Amino acid sequence: MNTSKLSAVAVVVACLCVSACDEHALPTQESKDAAPHLEVPANGRRVIMTGTQTPPSFAPAPYQHYTWINVTADVGWLDAHTAYGQAIVQYGANNATADINLSVRNASGTVIGANSAHASESWVFPGQHTLRQSTTVYVTPTCGSVAQATASGGAFDSWINTSQNTLKWGDVSQTDTRTSPQAVCPPPPTCQDTKALNYGGPLPCNYVQTGGGTYPPSGPYPPGAYYPPPTYTVGHWECTTWNKGTPYEVQYCNWISSSGARLPMRPATLARLAAPRAASRTQAVTDLPSVFVVVSDQVPTDAIAVIERHRTGPLKNVLLVPSSSIRPAVFIAVMQALYDSRDTDGDTPNRELSLTLRGTILDQQIPSADREYAAAFTSQIASSKKGDAGAYGIRPIVEFKLGARK
Repeated sequence: MNTSKLSAVAVVVACLCVSACDEHALPTQESKDAAPHLEVPANGRRVIMTGTQTPPSFAPAPYQHYTWINVTADVGWLDAHTAYGQAIVQYGANNATADINLSVRNASGTVIGANSAHASESWVFPGQHTLRQSTTVYVTPTCGSVAQATASGGAFDSWINTSQNTLKWGDVSQTDTRTSPQAVCPPPPTCQDTKALNYGGPLPCNYVQTGGGTYPPSGPYPPGAYYPPPTYTVGHWECTTWNKGTPYEVQYCNWISSSGARLPMRPATLARLAAPRAASRTQAVTDLPSVFVVVSDQVPTDAIAVIERHRTGPLKNVLLVPSSSIRPAVFIAVMQALYDSRDTDGDTPNRELSLTLRGTILDQQIPSADREYAAAFTSQIASSKKGDAGAYGIRPIVEFKLGARK
């Protein structure tokens, strides 16, 4: 307790705190109440006492009371990537401290993020008060993580006598720990082709090899002859969906090379993407939805890109790429995945979507005309500057306007 703040006080009851007193605090705010009366905790929880509890007999009447404390930890998730922890310290005294320690562990039990915060306050006279202090931790994984918050609090009474000496008594303290787990991570997708050698095993599916070729799922199989696909091929995305029907849906998509006859014909992907610095003929550029390409380290090592689609916020369509040197053929393919998602879920999905794109995309799998058109976009990505990418931090970011879905 600060002696200089209390030496001239007579009968004025004031809070010596930094922020305004407020009983209704958000999970990420520190707040204190200003109730002047004293009460023993109504829920019957007793305190852990240290030191002398009895106040000096010569202390004024307002200090002759029972010193108590009640500490509660609050923990949860603000969104798929942000955990919060809060210490709520209710006490009857005129001094208090609050500490919150927050950690996040992944599905393997390894700590992947931690943070802590401290708060203290002092009052002239003892009273019933509440002190809150909180902190947050941002993590990349969106499933299987467990947030743990440990809240600690202390309270005591103090008084300055006529000799300007500070007397302290009634030390009490308490801790509380709580956890908040995310949904368990789904198992990785497996090969579901019964003709594959590794049916039920990890992707990709493996097949019988003979004569220098690999038999695809459609055959033909021995003793028939195997004819390799033509040099000029196209491809498509095959996705496995997890957490379907929940507010946060995850898709794992693999690039499948195939002949053009296997897929229905549809307009070229980038023909529906407004060219850089070019106005749309049918709709004002300012009215068109955007895709924000962010060069980020949040892309898994086995993925070529991640598409995240959000219900709210300025960055509704986000394309995370591991490097600014994205090839035009890859850009064509990932934009096709985004347009497929927009065709299915609209420009404003009713849930959070995350698409992890994996596979190998060769230049010869994409028509040369499309690659030439995409070169203007990949050139802008390669020269993008660092900017505010919202929850993704300060990253190289570039915005492209999206044309009509169909």
